[in-house]
Amino acid sequence: MEKRYKIGLIDDEENTLELLAREISMLPGFEVGFSTVNPVMGLEYARSGKVDILITDILMPELGGLELSRKLIDSGIPVIICSGHSKYAVQGYKVEALGFLQKPADPIELAEALEKARKKMDSLYWVKKEVDEDYVVVGDKLGHVHQVVKPSEILYMEQQNKKSIVKIDDGSEFILVSPFMESLKKLKSRYMVRVHQSFAVNILKVRKLHSEECELVSGDRISTSRTYREELRRIFENKRIN
Repeated sequence: MEKRYKIGLIDDEENTLELLAREISMLPGFEVGFSTVNPVMGLEYARSGKVDILITDILMPELGGLELSRKLIDSGIPVIICSGHSKYAVQGYKVEALGFLQKPADPIELAEALEKARKKMDSLYWVKKEVDEDYVVVGDKLGHVHQVVKPSEILYMEQQNKKSIVKIDDGSEFILVSPFMESLKKLKSRYMVRVHQSFAVNILKVRKLHSEECELVSGDRISTSRTYREELRRIFENKRIN
């Protein structure tokens, strides 16, 4: 079955959202993941992993499209700016937007922009679960195997810009070129627990919790943030993985 990429739409004008949704519905391989006039809600939807690609307006109340795009730079989600003001095109590229569409979006230009975004997403690494569920295989789109890893042997994962660095307990490491949450899903490990905006650790490798860090059996000390600290302590103390 052909993969269908989910598109997030953010614009404070309902008619623009309806037009974009109608055009996307006619493009093979794409579908609307969410559509909202609320940019703050749209940002949360995007961060929660509900979409692969985002199309956003520029001038919106509460949160403008440029600032929204800036907040998503490290997520790896391709952002396409769709605005009636062409003067914002250059500014869009400054926040690493993948493309610019002039309102009302031309169907051909929309299709080309989404195809460009699709190719970018296709270049990301994939991880496939093997028949032996104790292992996962890390590879790329061409089918080249880069790493065979046992999830229980992972120490931690660190996000740096648009790539995730996975550290193994034998001292080796490998890279996933994908956003943080997508990388966690690829590892398919129930032992990985997020402890910071940029870190997830294998709870089985945690030796001790400190006030703002967790100490691993390897001696590595990983920063923890207040957002995740209470849940980390609960899991660590109960040794229970949901």
